[in-house]
Amino acid sequence: MKKQILAVSAVLGIAALVLSAGTLAYFTDTKNVTNTFTVGNVKIDLVEQQRKVGDDGKKTTELEDFKQGQTIYPIVGSAQGEHDAINMPTAENYVDKMVTVENKKDSEAWVRAYFAIPSKLDDGYETFNAGKNVLHFNFGNDENGRTTYQTSWMWKHDGKWNYYETEIDGVKYNVYFADYAEKLAGNTTSTQLISGVYLDKGVSVNAAGNLELAGTDLGVSADAEIKCPVFAVAVQAEGFASADDAVKASFGENFNPWGGEAANWQ
Repeated sequence: MKKQILAVSAVLGIAALVLSAGTLAYFTDTKNVTNTFTVGNVKIDLVEQQRKVGDDGKKTTELEDFKQGQTIYPIVGSAQGEHDAINMPTAENYVDKMVTVENKKDSEAWVRAYFAIPSKLDDGYETFNAGKNVLHFNFGNDENGRTTYQTSWMWKHDGKWNYYETEIDGVKYNVYFADYAEKLAGNTTSTQLISGVYLDKGVSVNAAGNLELAGTDLGVSADAEIKCPVFAVAVQAEGFASADDAVKASFGENFNPWGGEAANWQ
């Protein structure tokens, strides 16, 4: 059976936004147009948005495209505390990063999305202790303001994170990935994968100019450009019972969209 697949990637930079992509083909032709890949009748876009800031300097509930060149600071308040009318945190220094996937064609598609965090800023395998994370992210919200974690986006299987570790552009990353629970209908947009990121409130800069948490030098310069790549793949829904089946059949077991070696899969 001829399978039609697509991949699209983007990178969230703490100091800048960098777009990147790579080609993928499986018994098809491909066309690379501005960081999207069109194969047959399957085409997706990664949509990244943030709240607009009003004249009073406060965030509104109106959305706009994610802006490049943002600077991130330790959060003031709680990202799990007070929220606005669209269920976004009102805490200061929360960086909006509302990521969704848009199906640009008529046909249904299975979708998987990947979110990578520099390993030095995330406590991943095998403890997964969020209390030790330096860079945090919030799961997305649906149209009713409810979390999409393990509802429309499945981040875990058998109680374990969908996870592996790899190197991207010479930097080690912890990669978390999620499958869209249902087929993404044609000409529709998914719920949010994530809604934003923030630095832990305990982060400071030490005398060496590096980020520090709980007295530990993280080995990351406070002036560094920190990137959190996001990547999504889509496969025609026809012939497959789940996103996992579709991705494995089209891309292979333990597919790493950034290429190279990967470890600690689970």
